[in-house]
Amino acid sequence: MKSADFRVLWARHDVRGKTREAKLFHHAQVGDLELHVEAFTVNGAPTQQLIVYQAEPGSTSADALALLGSLSASPVPAQDTTMGTD
Repeated sequence: MKSADFRVLWARHDVRGKTREAKLFHHAQVGDLELHVEAFTVNGAPTQQLIVYQAEPGSTSADALALLGSLSASPVPAQDTTMGTD
């Protein structure tokens, strides 16, 4: 309360949530994942945020995410490459 600078900053209520951090998740199929999280504000919708989770390239978490993606991917039907011989 003795600092004039502090009183001005405190009165502004200029407080923001975290925009970057690392989080640890455990997935039943692929195990532990350490993901970096970034939150972006959406200028056209101030009450909304875009949250991006990503693994460090080349890490075990990146490998686990790739595996998870392949486990949840829809199977692609095989294409018939044979040509009719009429």
